[in-house]
Amino acid sequence: MRLLAIYLALLLPACACALPDDQPPKIIFWNMQRHSVEMLIHHVPQRDTDRLAQLKQTFGDLQCKGENLYEQTAGEATNLICKLPGTTPASAHETILLIAHYEHEGKGMSAIDNWSGAIMLPFLYHALAAVPRRHTFVFAEVNGDAGTKTLFHSMPMVRAVVALEALGLGPSAFYIHPIGSVPTFTETLLKTALFRAADELGRAAPEASIPGPWFKIDTTREFRYQEIASILIHSVSDSTRRLPGSVEDTAARIDSNAYFSSYMLLCCYVVGLDQIPLMESTSQQQSGSGRRR
Repeated sequence: MRLLAIYLALLLPACACALPDDQPPKIIFWNMQRHSVEMLIHHVPQRDTDRLAQLKQTFGDLQCKGENLYEQTAGEATNLICKLPGTTPASAHETILLIAHYEHEGKGMSAIDNWSGAIMLPFLYHALAAVPRRHTFVFAEVNGDAGTKTLFHSMPMVRAVVALEALGLGPSAFYIHPIGSVPTFTETLLKTALFRAADELGRAAPEASIPGPWFKIDTTREFRYQEIASILIHSVSDSTRRLPGSVEDTAARIDSNAYFSSYMLLCCYVVGLDQIPLMESTSQQQSGSGRRR
């Protein structure tokens, strides 16, 4: 299968989300041409090996290389990990994990579920690479439940998890499966940072939306069981819930406008997450139930 390549000369310079005139720009990221984003979201490899190869090619094209880009064996499957080191001394508590599963699911092209989430990760790596970041960001392309479990055992302690699934069907929505009866400090930050990103782009806040039966691979489960704050970003509504994983799960079903809109929102969002307070003190991180994170 022919792999699609991105040429750096075709990428746009750094972009700053709009802020009031009396404030310096804080949300700065590398922007990609819409054409490049659309080309890769609508080019949907069908074999898992081809998907993995395309993801690796795209990460490399966007300058995640060397020791920061590596494969991880997960039983008979393979994960792909890209790491963007932060300026804060290495600590699991200062690592933010962005995750998506990439394997082919269902009877269709598996474009929505979940090529749409998997191919977004290299774009977000590129966005964050514009300037040094405080937190370390790990981008994990996992192969199903087995890949998720393998990844978890290799990095069981992270600050937060952002999972991407079924993007481009409409406006971005989110779901935070609460760890306890009271939101933790980091769970609250995951939500408020998303609302802030939408506000800076002049958009309405994304709606909370509990995923339905279409949501078969939960890449946050292992982490949530260890009380690590996690958020799922998706775009499935009542009118489109039949599509992910179905025979109608094709590239043609992905709305280019909706997908690029989600791309811009997520760029602002992940950069905003880097501004969340570092875990400098236990007292600062206590939630209402006395739990941290």
